[in-house]
Amino acid sequence: MNSHRAAFLTAVAMAGISASLVLAGCGSQPGTPATAPDLAVSNTAERTATLNVPASSSPTAPSTGGVPASKAPAPSAKHASPALKTFTFPDGHISFAYPEAWTVRTILPQAGLPGVEAIVADAAGNDLLTLANGVNAGCTGGPVSRQVFDQAAVPGMAGPNDTEPGFGFVAESAGNGDAYFMGLADPRSLKEGDGVSSWCNLVPTANGGLFTRVHFNDPGFPNKGAAKAWMATDQYAQLKALILSLRYA
Repeated sequence: MNSHRAAFLTAVAMAGISASLVLAGCGSQPGTPATAPDLAVSNTAERTATLNVPASSSPTAPSTGGVPASKAPAPSAKHASPALKTFTFPDGHISFAYPEAWTVRTILPQAGLPGVEAIVADAAGNDLLTLANGVNAGCTGGPVSRQVFDQAAVPGMAGPNDTEPGFGFVAESAGNGDAYFMGLADPRSLKEGDGVSSWCNLVPTANGGLFTRVHFNDPGFPNKGAAKAWMATDQYAQLKALILSLRYA
């Protein structure tokens, strides 16, 4: 996820996660996941019941990965409920449901740092979403103007100290263009208006923390109207359903 907002983004305070996730935790970020040796897909992925979410439409992301393309895809006219699988991180705590046509691969952070990254790709192999479990992180950021397009509670991820992270899809600006963010976020990142603290998608959990980042191209959208149009697509519905399905056990 990327836009040129470095002027107002401060560094993410990070202990126990790779440099790529440090950058991705707060504000403008690169559009590709961390580079690390691939491990086998977790053997905890299994077939589960079907959720009532739209079926996947033809992928619109380019082969370099990331969603969506700078021109938002047209809404799908045909909807169905896809079969799902469940992925559980190796420590057994955090899980999520995803369309069975998609894939999940896991990698370890660089330099032996703690945590495991799970990268979700669509049926064409385009990376759509990165999640990192068991990390220790925090966010700091400068003031931005934020418009919240969509938000929802994620009851399965209620954290320590009564924190309640939620799903969000937002646009932020610091006067040099809009940046788009989507994922599980700190509640402060879902406040709309001027002078709010910039996006933070690193949330505390009982086993250290969880990071989520939907991969957007640069630019993510030509304008906010295109971003809103993308919300009517199957791709958006399935990514949102995946994030809403997150659960800590």
